[in-house]
Amino acid sequence: MSEAVHPYDVAVGALLHEQRLEALAKQRDLAAALQVARATVTRWEQGIRDLNVATVLTLADTPGIPGSQLLPEAHRERLDPPLTAIVHTLRTRPDLVPTAQALLETLVENDAGK
Repeated sequence: MSEAVHPYDVAVGALLHEQRLEALAKQRDLAAALQVARATVTRWEQGIRDLNVATVLTLADTPGIPGSQLLPEAHRERLDPPLTAIVHTLRTRPDLVPTAQALLETLVENDAGK
């Protein structure tokens, strides 16, 4: 008898699949980088096998796969609402990105000069 698939595993697996495709990575390449079987990556993406915290953090270090994108959006928003609001604004208004980046660079420089 197989265990029931948890909705979070399905959601995280779908996000992993999406991020892997956006990074133009093949399952075998990701499997090799994580030192797991390609079938394991398939099971993660299908939500059949859950991702543990260590694997999610390792994925966050994998080029092209931002770890923050492996959490369902509702959870990302709960982690840091002000930051999520800023990111949402920048995603919906990409014209503001250069200004926001310049402002952040200035703030970091000023903070370092203290």
